[in-house]
Amino acid sequence: MEKLTIRDIARMAGVSTTAVSFVLNGRSGVSESTRKRVQEIIQQTGFTPNIHTRRLNLKRSFTVHVVMRQYDYSLFNLFAMDVLTGIFRESKTLGYSVIFTAVETDTECSELMDAIHSKDADGVVFIQVYNEKVIHLLQEERFPFLCVDSHVPQDGTIPLIEVDYYDASYRAVRYLAQQGHRDIGFLISDRHMEFYHRTNAGFRDALRDCCLPCRAPWLQRVIHNIPQPATNAMEKMLAGQDRPTAVFCASDTYAANAIRYVSSLGLRVPEDISFIGLDDLVISEYTRPAITTMGVDKVHMGRLAMETLFQLMNGGETTAVKLIPTRLIERDSVRKLAGGMKL
Repeated sequence: MEKLTIRDIARMAGVSTTAVSFVLNGRSGVSESTRKRVQEIIQQTGFTPNIHTRRLNLKRSFTVHVVMRQYDYSLFNLFAMDVLTGIFRESKTLGYSVIFTAVETDTECSELMDAIHSKDADGVVFIQVYNEKVIHLLQEERFPFLCVDSHVPQDGTIPLIEVDYYDASYRAVRYLAQQGHRDIGFLISDRHMEFYHRTNAGFRDALRDCCLPCRAPWLQRVIHNIPQPATNAMEKMLAGQDRPTAVFCASDTYAANAIRYVSSLGLRVPEDISFIGLDDLVISEYTRPAITTMGVDKVHMGRLAMETLFQLMNGGETTAVKLIPTRLIERDSVRKLAGGMKL
């Protein structure tokens, strides 16, 4: 089969080759309906424009650089991988290639800037990476960038796509209350203070609004520099005479780890203690029991990130902060008790 050309795409879309070129290069001058029609045909046909010609004509590399955090413990970054999948899919539609770099948490500003400049990319996406000095320098250079799930201040100065963690925590607790749970614990991460504050605020506000007690021993921070990060926290939560009937975990990995730990103690999930997670990572579906969780469409986050960066790279304006909602995914890890609240 012969390789498709811009002329072929124009014929299928019923528009001029100039219109197709404008869409490919992110330029104005075409209607939104035309832009969507051309993009749909490009996606359906798998069309890839001649990148070398485009680079010469527009003096661009048509490459985006994704910078991800390299984890210092054994859990694989499933969340970031799903986001990256979305970026790859949307970048193909837009005619861009993707390169990525994994950095340590304590990577120096100069080292990170060197890595960004050396890639000759048109823009950069930071996934779960935030270096204030680097962000400031990129803003000074007017270099297009975007942060995804990087837990940065939501003050409107940094282009950001973030999960609405406050709402996720709030609705998780309300769901447990609706299932009859009044004694609720929380496994929380303080690795990023912005994430900690938002999830903690959502958890506490939901307890208050549901008139439920907030017991300090049942709020445990997860330590990340150990192989089983939730085990220690769960052990502390269960150390007292009383134990919660349900636990909200700020990550599905915490929930899976905690379920494994309580099972080793002879406790049954959800008969003796229930768990609800966050993120809807692939492990939540295959853990036994399967984990009820507040799901995040991570692939959509990646597509939206690439779409937003594309606008920024072409001089467009975009909403600085885009919050991604979560949805409840009911599985098998939460037991329904008598006396559930009607909220």
